[in-house]
Amino acid sequence: MQTQSLYMLLAQKVLNTLLVLTTNPLFYLSTIFVLLMLYYWFYVRSAARHFQKNNPPLLSSSDTLPTVSVVIPARNEAGNLSQCLASVLNQNYPSHLFEVILINDDSEDETGLIADQIAQNTPNLSVIHLKEKGLNSYKKAALTKGIDQAKGEIILQTDADCIVGKKWISSMMGFFCPKTAIVSGPVKFTYQSSVFEKIQTLEFMGLNILGAGSIAMKKPNMCNGANLAFRKSVFQQLNGYEGVDNVASGDDELLLQKIHKTKQYIIRYASTYSAIVSTPALPTLKDLFRQRIRWVSKSRSYIDRTINLTQMVFFLAILGIPLLLALTPLSMYMLIPALLILSLKIHADRYLMYLATRFFGEPHLICYLLLLEIAYIPYVIYVGIAGNLVETYQWKGRTTR
Repeated sequence: MQTQSLYMLLAQKVLNTLLVLTTNPLFYLSTIFVLLMLYYWFYVRSAARHFQKNNPPLLSSSDTLPTVSVVIPARNEAGNLSQCLASVLNQNYPSHLFEVILINDDSEDETGLIADQIAQNTPNLSVIHLKEKGLNSYKKAALTKGIDQAKGEIILQTDADCIVGKKWISSMMGFFCPKTAIVSGPVKFTYQSSVFEKIQTLEFMGLNILGAGSIAMKKPNMCNGANLAFRKSVFQQLNGYEGVDNVASGDDELLLQKIHKTKQYIIRYASTYSAIVSTPALPTLKDLFRQRIRWVSKSRSYIDRTINLTQMVFFLAILGIPLLLALTPLSMYMLIPALLILSLKIHADRYLMYLATRFFGEPHLICYLLLLEIAYIPYVIYVGIAGNLVETYQWKGRTTR
C-alpha cells in the first residue's frame, strides 16, 4: 500500500507539472524549437548515412578517358600561383588529354607575369588576361572566358590558392558516366597550429559531407568551386551563368542548381581521398566572417527555394538554444528543452564529424567538436543575419554585391 501511494504521489506531481507547462505559452514555443531541432537531427544523420553510398566505379580503360580543360580564375594570387600550377600540371592523367587555362582577372600584383613565365615552358598551359571593369560577377565572367576557350569535353575548375594531388584529374573523371553532368569534389583546409584554424577545418569538413549527402539523396544543395567538374556541352546548353549572374559569387552552387533543375542529368560527389583539393584555412575571424557572409548572401539567388527553407529551419533550431536559455529566468522549465536541443545537435554533429574526419584523414580533429559546438551558435546567428542583410562586400579588393 505504501509503494502504491508513492506511485500515486509521483503521478500526481508529474500531472501537475504537465498542467503548469501546458498553460504556459513558453511550453509551445519550446516545443516548436524541439521539433525544428529534430528535423535538423534527422537531416544531418540522413545526409551522413547517404554520404557512404557515394561509391561509383572508377574508369579503368584509357579509351574511355575524356578530354579535360582545367580552368583556374586568379586575382592577386602571386604568392600561391606557382605552387598551384605545379600541382595541377603534375598529373598522372595522359598529358595529351588535358589542358590548363589560367585566367588572370585584372590582378594588381605579379599574378599575370608569373603565369606567363610558367606558360612559356608549358605547352598545355595557356593564360588569358582580363581587364574587365564595372561588372558585378567578375569571377563568373573570368570562368566564362576560360570555358569558351576550352577544348576539353569536361571542365575541371579550381582556385589559384589550391593544391591538388597527382591523381586529382583521373579521380574526378572516374565519377563521370555518359549521363553525368556535374561532379562535386572534396575540398579540405590546411592549417597551422592554431586552434582557430583547426576548428575551422573541422567545420568545413562537416559541410563537405553534408553537401555530399545531399547529392546522394538527389537533393543537391552544396558544392565548392575549388573542386568542381562539369560537361562543357551542358554548361552551354544552359547558357552558362545566365540568370544567376546578378550575384558576385555562386558560380558553383547556382550552376549546380541550374543543372539539377533540368532533371535530365546525374549529379555525383567524388568520394575518394585522391580527389581532395587543399586550400589554406582563413587566418583571422574577420576573414572567416567575410567569406561566410558572402556565401550566405548568394542564398538569396537560389533557384531551389527548398534549400532556403532547410537553411531557415537549421537557423531557427540553433537560435532556439540561446533563446530558451535566456527565458529560464521566466520559467525554469525552459532549461530542459534548451539542453535537449543542444544534445540533439551534438549527437547529430558527432556522427557527421566522425565520418568527415576519417574521410579526410584527420580523425584527431574530432577532439575539437565541443569547442566547435560552443562557437557555432553565435557564429551561425551572426552570419545568418548579416548574410541576408548585407548589400555589398569586399572580395579580392573589389566591392561587389
